[in-house]
Parts: sequence; structure tokens; C-alpha cells
Amino acid sequence: MRQYALRRMLYLPLIIAVVSCLTFFTLRLPVSRDPVAYHSTQSTTVEQQEAIRKEFGLDKPVLQQFVTWLGEVARGDLGKTFRSNQPVWPEVQRRLPITFEILALALTFSTLIGVTFGVLSAVKQNSLIDYCARFFAVFGQSIPEFFLLVLLIVLPSIWWNYSPPVGGHVSIFEDPWENLRLYVPPAVVLGLGGAAAMMRLTRSTMLEVLRQDYVRTARAKGIAGHRVVLAHALRNSLIPIVTLLGSQVTVLFFGSVIFELIFSINGIGQFFFVSVTTLDFPVIQFLVLYSAIVVVVLHLLVDLSYAVIDPRVRYN
Repeated sequence: MRQYALRRMLYLPLIIAVVSCLTFFTLRLPVSRDPVAYHSTQSTTVEQQEAIRKEFGLDKPVLQQFVTWLGEVARGDLGKTFRSNQPVWPEVQRRLPITFEILALALTFSTLIGVTFGVLSAVKQNSLIDYCARFFAVFGQSIPEFFLLVLLIVLPSIWWNYSPPVGGHVSIFEDPWENLRLYVPPAVVLGLGGAAAMMRLTRSTMLEVLRQDYVRTARAKGIAGHRVVLAHALRNSLIPIVTLLGSQVTVLFFGSVIFELIFSINGIGQFFFVSVTTLDFPVIQFLVLYSAIVVVVLHLLVDLSYAVIDPRVRYN
């Protein structure tokens, strides 16, 4: 497994290079808008625009800009934002804990609800629990999360004259209650679609495993029902569940963009959206590169987890 992991990691520089090239040169296509002109006002003179281009290196040939940017990134210098002229990394570092907490809460909810009720739905097939779980699964995958997020703000204010907290950030170490009050309800809504997908997959996989001969043999030996379900059936159903879990992290990351915009939370998602709309090239280049690295490493960890879940899995 170690050799397989090292071999997969060798592809990481290639992926980084390809993503960097595509992002960098796409932003600088002739049809693209000029970021200096976008950030200029009516009082900005041509000389001032040229000075801004020179400050950010936009007056150089594109290939030279790319080589310079790669060298700076290799040294840990991610450049400065066009909007605030501040270093990119401190701006990202300040927002990372916020987005990570949102993703962790949404992923925890979707996993706990999806796997728990997926198992119950399979074990209690064609019962009331099964019908309710299947209805929830279809409902959760049919309703867009952004629509439910808007309802989460509008409906409480209409029904109970209560407005959920919107905007700002309170660290969980400073005020845990206020932090959870701010993030848990919308994170639950954000994880609703993932919980529905996880529930459907868990149910179908568990039903297939519960019909296997070794499960019937375990029951015939008198092993307790919960041990048969959890120790035998669920463990042999984990590989597709873990695969879906890995892909959900990517989906939730991009879903957090809408979440942060609706609730005015200054996380990575909102930072990326504002940077795209304001043509902030240094921020876009870094965040796309960062997202590519996270996705590649995440999928590698998912692949390696297969051998931990099922000892029969071998990597060549």
C-alpha cells in the first residue's frame, strides 16, 4: 500500500502543473476582461493604470508572468490581492477555519443521518421506518439546498417572529453556544442532500449484503442481531459509502459558496466568489490550485481506506 500511495503522489506535481497552466492562461485569454480596468474608477488616469500593471507584473509577457508566479508560489509567496493589496495567504488563513467548520458540521450530519437511517431502512424493510426514510431520501435529493437555506431565514421570521443570526463569525473556543447557534441550522440544511444520497446508497448496499449466505450463517449460529448488522453487514457495505463520502466533501465545498453568500459568512466560499466577480487573479489562481490539491489528496485517502475496510483489497 505504501508503494501505491507513493506512486499516486508522484502524479500530484503533474496535476498541479496542469491545473496551474489552465487557470493562469484561461484568466489571461484575449477575450477576458482586464482586471486593472475593472478596478479603476473614472478618475484613474492611464499612467496610474500602467503603474498598477507594473506593480502586479501584468505588463510583462504572459509566459514570463507564469514563470514568475510559479517561482513565487514555490517560495511560499502567493502574491497580493487586487482589491485590498494585502497578501493572499493571511486572507485565506483567516477564512479557512470558518469553511472547515461548516464542512465538518454538514458532513457529520449527512453521515450520521444517512448511514443510521439507511441501515434502519434496510433492516426494517417495507416498514413505516423504511417508507419514511425513503420519502426523506427522495425529498432531500429533490429540493435544492439554496432554496431551503432561504426558507430557513424567511419562515422563522414569518411564523415565530425570529430571525436566525446572519453574518459575522464567533469562534467556537470563545463562545461555543453562539458559534453553534450560528452554524448548526444552516449546516444541517446544507448536508440534507448528502444525507439523502447516503441513506439511499446505504439502504441498497445493506439490502444486498443482508441477503448473503454468511449473514444467514451468522444468524443461524445465534449471534446477536445488532452484531450481525454492525460487525458483518455494515462493514462489508462501507466501501461504496466511503466512496460517496469522499465525493460529498467536494460537493459540500462548492455548496458552501452559496451557504456563505446567503448567510453573509466571510469564509473561503464567499472569498472565492467575490474574487471571481472582481477578477482578483492571485486569489483565483491560489484557490483553484488549493482545491485541486485537496481533491487529489482526498481521493487518495479514500482509495487507501479500502484496504483498511476490507483486508482482501490489494494494491499493485
